[in-house]
Order: sequence, then structure tokens, then C-alpha cells
Amino acid sequence: MTIIPRVTPAWPHADGPPPLAAGDVHLWLAHVDAWRDCGWDDVLSAQELDRTARYRRTIDRDRGRTGRGLLRRLLAGYLGTSPAAVAIDTDASGKPRLAGASTLAFNVSGSADLAVFAFTRGPAVCVDVEAFATEPAAVGKTPLALRDVHAMARRFAADEAALVHGLSAADATAAFLRLWTCKEACLKCRGTGLRTPLDEIRIERVDDTRAIGRLAGARFAVCTLAPVAGSIAAVALPGDAIPEPRCWTLAR
Repeated sequence: MTIIPRVTPAWPHADGPPPLAAGDVHLWLAHVDAWRDCGWDDVLSAQELDRTARYRRTIDRDRGRTGRGLLRRLLAGYLGTSPAAVAIDTDASGKPRLAGASTLAFNVSGSADLAVFAFTRGPAVCVDVEAFATEPAAVGKTPLALRDVHAMARRFAADEAALVHGLSAADATAAFLRLWTCKEACLKCRGTGLRTPLDEIRIERVDDTRAIGRLAGARFAVCTLAPVAGSIAAVALPGDAIPEPRCWTLAR
């Protein structure tokens, strides 16, 4: 497995989504801290405001509200309505979905100040992103100590853990996070999330950016990307194939 996908060319800026055809996968990147001064009280539902108010840290509360507000903004663009009018429900596993009958599927993941939003029509689509730092001054989360990477990798299948343990500190972190994002995107599609032991979902490399997740007879097609330096993202669909995602950065 390639340790880390190359950073893709900068995702072009756009202020709203183009038409989403059947079979397409759209990904949107947002630096949520750049949107924290926006007012979301008139956009979010009472439940969303109550849930985000429970965060202890102000930055987590602000990022939670901003991420939800940006999701509503993008959904409104696809649906041709206003952000406040978007009716968001949850499925049996607690994953957000549109209320009522709709072919539009979506998912969102956040890490540090990054948020990645995924949209498609028809099958479930799920995404996971991890921001990381390989040096103390780098943008992203606090660098992971090698002993912590090795400890967490022991939750993977034996050959996956061996791959991580055989690499240098920086490469081990990147390999661990690539496997982690692939697994989490697949498990979100499955509807079980991290309730499923991580050694039960196996990630098999197809090429430098593609993989297949296998879990108890289910298969998930995965595409990995590096939206910006210091990040790894994975987007997954049920089945054996995933189209090349179309990617944008949400313009302020």
C-alpha cells in the first residue's frame, strides 16, 4: 500500500454545487475556522443548537455549529431551497440523512479545522478525514507519538499492524491514518461505525489511491485523497467500484 496519497491539485473554489448526476461523487472541503464569524442561529435547528451547545470547549462548539451550517448550505444548493428549510433526519444507526423521500445521499467528517462533505445520488456515501502533523509546528493535530501509533495499530489485522510497525515514525503515522480513514469510511457505510472491531474490516490495496474494504461478505470501494498537506481523507461506497470524485473548496 502506498503510505500516503499525494496531495491532489488544489481543489478549485466554488460558492455552490453544480448539478449532481447519478453515479457522480462530489466532495467539498471547508476550513471551518474561516467561517466561525458567520451567524448560524437562524439556520440550525433547535436540536442542532442544543447538541453543539454541549461541547465543553468554545472552539469545538463553534466548529460543530459551523460544520453543520455549511452542510445545510451545501444541501440547500443541491435541493434548491434555503439552508434553514433543509429537513435532516437520522437513520437507525444515528447517521444524518434527509427526511422524507430523496435520492440525495451525503456524509461529513471533520478533523481540526478541516471538514469534508460527500454527496451522491442513490447508494450511501461515507467519508472520513484526519488532519495530522508530522512536526510540532505543522498545521493540524498534535503529532502522534510513535508508541501511540503502534499501540493503536494493534487493533488492526495482523498484516496491517505489521506494515505500520515496519515504517519510520512519520511514515508509520501516515500509513496508520490512511488505513484508519479507509476503515472508518467503510464502517460508516456499514452503519456500525467503530462498534465493529477494526481487525474485522480488511483494507486491500487496488492501486495508489483505490482500495477495497471487506467485512463479513460485504465489500466497499474506497478512494483516498490528500485534500491539503497534512491531511488524509477516504470516501467509500458499497460495492466494487467508485467513480473519480469531483472536488471543490467551498468559497466564502
